[in-house]
Amino acid sequence: MIAYLEGTVLRRDAEACILLTSGGVGYQVHMTVGALSSLPGAGDTARLFVHTLVREDALVLYGFGTWEEREAFETLLAAPKLGPRTALAMLGCYGPSELAACIAREDVAALTRVPGIGAKTAKRLLLDLKDKLVASATLSPGRTAPTATAESDCAAALVSLGYGRHEVDEVVRTVFEREPDLDAGSAIRQALKIFASK
Repeated sequence: MIAYLEGTVLRRDAEACILLTSGGVGYQVHMTVGALSSLPGAGDTARLFVHTLVREDALVLYGFGTWEEREAFETLLAAPKLGPRTALAMLGCYGPSELAACIAREDVAALTRVPGIGAKTAKRLLLDLKDKLVASATLSPGRTAPTATAESDCAAALVSLGYGRHEVDEVVRTVFEREPDLDAGSAIRQALKIFASK
């Protein structure tokens, strides 16, 4: 099984990139929108953790910037009736720790923000994933799980503006560490100020 790839980015589209390894083999790797946007430009080197999905008619690769994302993806795939496209969409909206927090607080509304997931599916996923998806990062002292969905809403808005997922996660974390009670709109404004100052 392919678990890791390092190579040159040949091209990317809305769903996948093509990575050319030193051996001259080009692999198509499916990724979240945020992960794709954080890839280096064509001709530069990228390193990805990979989940290999083997089917009767295809071998499909899914790439992630961190091992935690790959583990979360595999946990999601283990849930009944949850396919790779939906699992990828979930990780495109929420990082592993955010997703774990959503599951822990049984936040149906947060899960329905993922394209393709309705209220009925969200409730089923909460049951299927309860106690299975573990937060990969501990919360800062004195903090609770993400308030309502302000952090995730802020992150999703920034990703939609074209910022890379990993960069967004870092900035959003900084914003809410400074002011934990911000609403999503105020947090987005603060985050944009941080991006502008870089």
